[in-house]
Amino acid sequence: MAFSKNACALLIMLLPLAGGCQARDEPLTVVPDLVVRGVTVLSPVDGSTRQGYSVLIEGDRVVGVVPDADADIEGDPRLVEGEGLFLMPGLWDLHTHLSMADPNAGPLMVTQGVTGARDLGGVLDEIDALRDRILSGELIGPRMARAGPTLNGAPNAPFHRVIDSPAAAREAVADLESRGVDFLKTHNATEREPYFALLDAASEAGLEVVGHIPTAVAPLEACERGQRSIDHIATLFEGTYTAGFGSEMEAFQSMDAWLADTAPRVAECFARNETLFVPTLRTYEFRAHRAAIYDDPPESWAYLTAENQVAYREAMVPSDRDRNPVVIALREQLVEVGQAFTKLLYDAGAPIGAGTDLAAGGLIPGMSLHEELALLVDAGLPEHAAIWAAARGPGERAGGEALTGRIESGAPADLVLLRENPFDGIEALSSIEAVVLRGRILDRLELDRILRELRSR
Repeated sequence: MAFSKNACALLIMLLPLAGGCQARDEPLTVVPDLVVRGVTVLSPVDGSTRQGYSVLIEGDRVVGVVPDADADIEGDPRLVEGEGLFLMPGLWDLHTHLSMADPNAGPLMVTQGVTGARDLGGVLDEIDALRDRILSGELIGPRMARAGPTLNGAPNAPFHRVIDSPAAAREAVADLESRGVDFLKTHNATEREPYFALLDAASEAGLEVVGHIPTAVAPLEACERGQRSIDHIATLFEGTYTAGFGSEMEAFQSMDAWLADTAPRVAECFARNETLFVPTLRTYEFRAHRAAIYDDPPESWAYLTAENQVAYREAMVPSDRDRNPVVIALREQLVEVGQAFTKLLYDAGAPIGAGTDLAAGGLIPGMSLHEELALLVDAGLPEHAAIWAAARGPGERAGGEALTGRIESGAPADLVLLRENPFDGIEALSSIEAVVLRGRILDRLELDRILRELRSR
């Protein structure tokens, strides 16, 4: 791409660190591999839009975002006409267990515009083997940031590593740091002293601790002591909150009082400390209606392998409790409380992340993240803020990049091209025209081919 008459403005856009703009006799040339031109560029950071822009991609990076009038293309890039279309950053599912998910998960996520995944627990060798297959091009799938084994006070799953003392916690941090994990994940059964030792050792190692709040620790305490991400709405109530009541029913009936009295203090701490909250609302909505879903499975299950469709059915046979209207209403209430707390966090300026707990039965890769974003909008978040909850990625200190979720020079070339504007209605996320994955464009024909192939497995 050579300079046009607006060369100075273009230089500033392409090289934001340039020390000044002076007249040049020779052009500054960038020869992109891919150009999306005439498109409306969406920024979920603040909800702003730029109409009539060309986005230039070289390798797996965005190398320029310029008005069409300033785009003088050199070389022989692939040109994608974006007039009338909308370009947004790719989405991240911020709570997955990909090594345990359906084998179709990676490709299916990408067809839904999900270009990144934060993996919160699994056998590290299996996770890394999956990531290597994706990076080599053998398998289509999202970028991955991963924790490896879940650090817990009890071996509640095969991939849990027990930390039952401060020494065990420090040893686990040292071991996992040496293996290059992106962050550390903890769980409900971690006792107080090992938990605090985990936080201290992780901080010294430059690693963030994410996941559940141990049941022996109050949410406000976890926030104040430095847990960087808290996942699942239920983790706010499973420990010290429920322990203060005589029964589970009494605890449920008192959640409105918690929202009025305690939640504002928790939200203030989350905002002050920039503690990310990932409510996984769709997971709890699914649990509330698992009997109805079992009775009438969604068509989207057809994209799972035939083996897993059978396994899902066998694993989620509803009990009498699942069909009890009182129980269903209580589970629905938990979703509503989660939405109310998430809106409280948004109003307080606390960071919110979108995740699904993928690998939990009944969740559909990619599609369930769209449903999660719809629940965030239903909670009262503007559409752009709900999209930002997914586009933001895991954070620069936890396997992400500083420019993740943005469309500007130097940002990852993970993008979604849409026929409709999702800032005007979150349902527009289903109007995908193309996905750019690490600089490779998958157009609608290719996405449909992938979906047909997945249905046939």
